[in-house]
Amino acid sequence: MLTENEKQGWRELDSKAQLAGGYVTAPKRPLVIEYDYRAMTSYCKKKGVSKMDLTESELSMFEYAEPFIYS
Repeated sequence: MLTENEKQGWRELDSKAQLAGGYVTAPKRPLVIEYDYRAMTSYCKKKGVSKMDLTESELSMFEYAEPFIYS
């Protein structure tokens, strides 16, 4: 059962969606970025840097195109 605050939040969300001319839905799947950690580790050893110090463009080199499906 929803509390009055939760109900009010949903009412506000509904009215904002109506004003925007659309609906609000949950994403089909959460955004999960999978990395090839073996390649990343090898790259970091060659460059002499920590994984924590990689730039966004360097990180993107190790992203898998499609995330794995776990079942």
